Amino acid sequence: MRRSEHPANVAIECRGNKHIGMLAPTRRLCAFLAVGVLLFTFATAGGVKLSGVKSWAYQLQNVDPIEIKLSPYDLVAIDYGFDRLNATAFPREVVELMRSKPSRNRRLLLAYLNVAEADESRFYWQAKWAQERPNWLRPTTDASGSFLVKYWQPEWQSILYGNADAYLDRILTAGYDGILVDGAERFEDWKRTRPTAAAEMIGLISALASYARRQRGDFLLIPQNGDALLSDAAFLRTIDGFAREELLYGEKAPEARNSHSSIADSVRRLNWVVAAGKPVFVIEYTSDPQLAASMLRELRALGFIGYVADRALKTLSPPVFGCGQPDCSQ
Repeated sequence: MRRSEHPANVAIECRGNKHIGMLAPTRRLCAFLAVGVLLFTFATAGGVKLSGVKSWAYQLQNVDPIEIKLSPYDLVAIDYGFDRLNATAFPREVVELMRSKPSRNRRLLLAYLNVAEADESRFYWQAKWAQERPNWLRPTTDASGSFLVKYWQPEWQSILYGNADAYLDRILTAGYDGILVDGAERFEDWKRTRPTAAAEMIGLISALASYARRQRGDFLLIPQNGDALLSDAAFLRTIDGFAREELLYGEKAPEARNSHSSIADSVRRLNWVVAAGKPVFVIEYTSDPQLAASMLRELRALGFIGYVADRALKTLSPPVFGCGQPDCSQ
């Protein structure tokens, strides 16, 4: 067997053995070996947990645990907590409640974790940083309350993981199935002045995965955006799936179709994930039901799992809008 040049395209070459008495492998055996390699790649990276996921949803504000519980989505990504007192963080019992679907099957619940931006509303924020900004915190030009961080710095990484009060550790304690890692694409903001920015983003995400899986072997890690990183073989092996915002619409303006070249380039990279036997989750933003239906049909045809929502992510989309099916099972 020999792996093809691109890490995501697992190719099998079967060659006959010329020694007398040895049988050349059949095409059926070659196909069996190829499928086996894909299944092994998928299973060792959390694929077993994700293999039955046909729908997903994404909500970062005003989360109602009962609404999540009663929804038909197979996977839901929510925010772990908003304010400094952590008052909106859900305890383990509520996380478990949200896992139970109306069908009594178990859904997967992911916690949102931004690895490239610090936010004034988060539990880790210290008031003194307004006057004495840490050297890993970069000023911002807007009033959003979010700040780019030098994500390769140990001080920031210690906020993310490695101690009982760190972000990932809190998520693990709360019992989530995994994390939706936002901000992977922000290496683009640093690469001109820091040539190692992409490698350091991959290193950070890989470190988060390794740390979490040492505690829970089936813990899921799904990065969002930054699909340029998918060309790295180790990164592709590490992640359990990939999420992408605005694949088809919205890069230049809300509800405006992205350029053909942009879509084609992204789809080409996302197909590496699919070829590795891992799911691709795409979220598009609109309030137009007809456009939502069109988006979902196109995403389904591409082999991706789509979800459509309002851009603010303050509400959970009804299934006929968000996944295009009343029960989200198709």
